[in-house]
Amino acid sequence: MAPRVSKVLALLGVSEAARLRPVANKKEVIFSSGVQEYDDAFNLAMKEVGQNIVDGRFIAGHGWDTLWTRDTAYAVELAGGLFHPEPSKVSLLACQQDAGSSKVWLQDECGHFGGWPKLSDAIVGAQGAWALYKSSGDKEFLTLAYNLTKNSLTRAEQDVYEKSSGLFLGCSSFMESNSGYPAKYAMRGDLVGKTKALSTNMLHYNGYKIGSLMGKELGAAEEEVKSLEDRAAKLRDAVRERMWLKDEGHYSYVEDEENKLMPTHEGLGSSLVLLAPEFETDPKRIASMFETAHRTEFGMPCLWPKFDDVELASDTATYYHNARLWPFVQSYWAIAAARHGRVEDFSKEFNGVLKLSQKGNTFAEFYEVNGTHVDERQRQLWSDAGFLGMVHQGLFGMALEAKGVRFTPVKPKEMGDTISLKNIPYRKMMLDVSVKGHGASIKSFKLDGEEQADHFVSNGLEGTHSVEIMLA
Repeated sequence: MAPRVSKVLALLGVSEAARLRPVANKKEVIFSSGVQEYDDAFNLAMKEVGQNIVDGRFIAGHGWDTLWTRDTAYAVELAGGLFHPEPSKVSLLACQQDAGSSKVWLQDECGHFGGWPKLSDAIVGAQGAWALYKSSGDKEFLTLAYNLTKNSLTRAEQDVYEKSSGLFLGCSSFMESNSGYPAKYAMRGDLVGKTKALSTNMLHYNGYKIGSLMGKELGAAEEEVKSLEDRAAKLRDAVRERMWLKDEGHYSYVEDEENKLMPTHEGLGSSLVLLAPEFETDPKRIASMFETAHRTEFGMPCLWPKFDDVELASDTATYYHNARLWPFVQSYWAIAAARHGRVEDFSKEFNGVLKLSQKGNTFAEFYEVNGTHVDERQRQLWSDAGFLGMVHQGLFGMALEAKGVRFTPVKPKEMGDTISLKNIPYRKMMLDVSVKGHGASIKSFKLDGEEQADHFVSNGLEGTHSVEIMLA
């Protein structure tokens, strides 16, 4: 086990036996779609996630024996927290560091731009932590995560908040390489640190909103919760006012060091906008974001259009982020489409990632737009978690909340008439869910055979329960 993980868990009183004990669900989660290739892809993703659990914690995947805060948080939010709560917890506990007299979410670093404050997306840890709490109900862990989140927001306000714009400075989340920026930024962390990225600002917005929800769950002072909500609202206004590209019909990837917007579309940041609680409420903007998004044969690239000048830059500049396909980003976009009832948009990304996984019988880290990938980046945790997330969060519409699970399924017509997901481990229960029909409109919702009007399952239940959904 990595020294940092062992040290953190020892301080928390987690025993050696407990943290090394293999974690497995009591029953195998079974997905039945009526289409064999969908079922096979789900089983492959589940298998690969299991292969990425080493010494009780996650690793990033083949070629990476370490894991970063952003990889951990995104993977836990997509599916890890629900299907593998213990490795999720161990991994998130390792994603913290000292900042003066307090502890904050660990900031990842990169070879091209460095670390904090040029990179400032550590607050993403809050999203993984909140997802894990919703699936596990672990309030002791939530208390630790709440303090890390508050401290991280305080650090960000002190170090990377720009009062004149109301936005947070720093590199975009996960695209922290020369390939993710125009050539003039190559190896210039100081210059990247003067820009404002959509994704990183959305992570801070979510940090405030999730922080307020954590506070409510823990009975925090009302003024503390309200302060977090007020700061979220202020940041929301700044992002919506400054980063919307009216002529292009979508949000900008980055506001640069001269306060000019790059006319670039970003998959992850846009997905976070569409999924963030109480953020984008304008139906015209929402529709425009889906309609203007660029699609390739296999789905949405991480950014578009390609930075042509980067192709002329040095060494690894064209590698990794410049208009590549990243399955975890596509998965967030698909889940966002599902939340907004857009069946065809969901289907395009779901089937795109499926086809990519069939190229080498693996969910690789990233792909060229023609579907090829580098062999050393196979079996990547967040790519696997993304496909699993598209299944349970998208197809079956499982939206975990503080008090339970709300269901809003989205089912494309290429699926069988009835699909099912059985043995879903959720808190103290096991859920069996079936969805009959196609579309995104619920005609009937039954919990253990009884019709329910609110399409909701409370987290207070125990044992095995069945959910039967009929789509209109």
